[in-house]
Amino acid sequence: MISSDQMCRVPAWFSNRGPEADVVMSTRIRLARNLAAYPFPGRASLSQRKDVFEAVAEACRELPLCRGFTVTNCAPLRRVSQEFLVEERAVSGELIQAEGDRGLVGDEERRLGVLINEEDHVRLQALDSGFCAPRLYAALDELDTQLGGRVRYAYDRRQGFLTSCPTNAGTGLRVSYLMHLPGLALTRQVDQVLQSASQMSMAARGFFGEHSEIVGTLFQVSNQATMGAAEAEFLGSTERFVQQAITLEREARQRVLREARTELCDKVYRAFGILRHARTLSLAEFLNLCSALRLGVETELLRGLSALDLNRLTLMVMPAHLQTLYDRSMNDDEAAVMRAETVRSLLRQKVLDT
Repeated sequence: MISSDQMCRVPAWFSNRGPEADVVMSTRIRLARNLAAYPFPGRASLSQRKDVFEAVAEACRELPLCRGFTVTNCAPLRRVSQEFLVEERAVSGELIQAEGDRGLVGDEERRLGVLINEEDHVRLQALDSGFCAPRLYAALDELDTQLGGRVRYAYDRRQGFLTSCPTNAGTGLRVSYLMHLPGLALTRQVDQVLQSASQMSMAARGFFGEHSEIVGTLFQVSNQATMGAAEAEFLGSTERFVQQAITLEREARQRVLREARTELCDKVYRAFGILRHARTLSLAEFLNLCSALRLGVETELLRGLSALDLNRLTLMVMPAHLQTLYDRSMNDDEAAVMRAETVRSLLRQKVLDT
């Protein structure tokens, strides 16, 4: 059995402590920036990338907001250690795929960080639990101001901040919300809501972000436009959509509880039974079943588990976390077996009030 001291720590964004966290699991805000004196990362030489990494890391060490932050160069790390950082959302998959010196300057709780040499020289990132965009943007704006006073950004008066991909130019701002929408899925309203997002120039992706499939009724919703309006307007439009989605999701959950309580309870406990006894589990299957448990917790049909338990377990069964937890490499089949064992171990410790 896995003991409590083996449980992985949960980053701040997955703590379930933020406002409206039953629907908006996390909010992330990112600003894309480049240094004026160097080619974009895709065209920079390895020596230029090294110079950028050192220049940005050194500048961050001198910033008040970065006191106590750790500088991590991903280049010498083992692949599993790089992927572990991706699973914690400390860095992106694009960053670990890049060459040369690249990494981050960030705090231990993964709330605030500076990604270096991803698609752009700098990606400033703020991430926390719940629906909290204004607070995160205020912190990120201050970090942007402090760093911009130490390094010279590539900026054009007409186009704004210059970025490697034109779709990020202008403000360089991306606001992303990780949302759990099982009620809308069960009442068959989720497609309509996501279509509304598209009409508002917002994109919906899966749990793992761009290019990922949607599993477990988990959606990442973010703005697509970064040019043509001020940051406050982009923040406001995304907030309005998310607030509407929160209201619709909660109404849908209440409707299911009123009209199909027995069927919902059956769905929740069937998912628990499978997870409690399965001998192999793919990550996609786990996320789908865990979504049902999460809905059971949020609707108080399932007692004895918490959303934080499920968040911790979700991280633990990610491929790199599994390999780190058991200190060995695994292929997909081996990971499926160990994932099931890990889930059984945690659920065996939980006494449910049925």
